[in-house]
Amino acid sequence: MDQGAAAIWAAGIGVGGVVVTAGMGWYAARKAAAAQMTAAQQTAAAQVEAALAGVRAQFSAQRQEAMWQVRREAYTAFLGQVEAVRVEVVELAHLCGEAIDTMGRASSTAPDLDTPRDQLAETFKNLWLRDSALRLSVDVEQAEKTEQLRLLIMGAVEDVSELVDMIYTGRQFRAARRRSQTSIDALHEGIAGWTRNARWYLGAASQEP
Repeated sequence: MDQGAAAIWAAGIGVGGVVVTAGMGWYAARKAAAAQMTAAQQTAAAQVEAALAGVRAQFSAQRQEAMWQVRREAYTAFLGQVEAVRVEVVELAHLCGEAIDTMGRASSTAPDLDTPRDQLAETFKNLWLRDSALRLSVDVEQAEKTEQLRLLIMGAVEDVSELVDMIYTGRQFRAARRRSQTSIDALHEGIAGWTRNARWYLGAASQEP
């Protein structure tokens, strides 16, 4: 091989080496860029997932808070109506006692028992609406406890109403009076127990994850 051919061959090898080197550099750069892109995508995906998880947690907490508020309002409204019924039962029983005391006294005027009894019936009817609203926001166990209290309320209303009938008809009212007082005492205890349970239930519900 003469010197001219050797020079050309050497130049060709040099050019080829530069091309190969440049190609390898381009491949390495492209591979590095692809790796960076993948890492960036993974980082972005992790950030998106973390943001979504935060949104889901916030939504869950807000939903839990809203449910707790609904339960609390239902409990409060129901208890308020229960107390309204209890007060009217006690007042009517007191009026019955006054009516009994006036029996046989010509100069005494017996108190009106029909008006407060009608008012009691209306108040008790409104209790059903509060009871229905409460049942929609609690579990089966709490609904059963509410039903037990409602039965005590119904018993107290029925017993004092029977006492009124006994007084108006002049029949023996002593047994009816004892039953009315017993049902009122049971109602007092029932309300106290139900209120303690409601306070515990709302406290436990407010701490649910």
